[in-house]
Amino acid sequence: MARATSNRPESTRRRQRWPDGYDPENTRKSLIASALELFEKRGFDRTSVQEIADRAKLTKGAFYHHFESKDDLLRHIQEEYLEAQLAAIAKIEAGSDDPKVRVAELIRFSLTSVAEYRAHVTIFYQERRNLTADLFAEVTRKRSLVESAFAGMIADGVARGAFRSDVDPRIATFGLVGMCAWAYQWLNVGGPLSVEEVARQFSAMVLEGLHA
Repeated sequence: MARATSNRPESTRRRQRWPDGYDPENTRKSLIASALELFEKRGFDRTSVQEIADRAKLTKGAFYHHFESKDDLLRHIQEEYLEAQLAAIAKIEAGSDDPKVRVAELIRFSLTSVAEYRAHVTIFYQERRNLTADLFAEVTRKRSLVESAFAGMIADGVARGAFRSDVDPRIATFGLVGMCAWAYQWLNVGGPLSVEEVARQFSAMVLEGLHA
């Protein structure tokens, strides 16, 4: 008789290979969550691998099963944030070809991502200097892709007459990225203004400044 196959997801079937109940995916997530909390609160330099493992209620052996080093974990955190940005940019570009709509959506996403990835953003701006040369180069490459996408949207608006012709897309990008990124220092998700309202006000300021 032919052996019946399971309809359960492949990821679920893979986990059942661990007879002791070990769950690689959740172990990795727990280590990342622990590092995010500790790096944000205490800083990269003042956090040890042992403390990350202890906070996650795991062993150092589990840590080194998933990450080569503390630097490797920091790189992962940085790239997780950048890859979320790149995916959102691709969605924004596919959703509309109107430069004004794209820039408004870019601002909205940038602020909502600060709220959603606050620890990632804090660590991204405070701890980049702690990455070794090779790891820093890869993070810098992805960071450049994000900035190039921002500049490309603004340049497209200039070329199509939607934005002022005297605007330098690179300078506008630096201003836009800095304005949105710095929100991690002050944005209060539970405050009187919603993230969407803050994004609306930012969009009004930027688009009025860019308007041809």
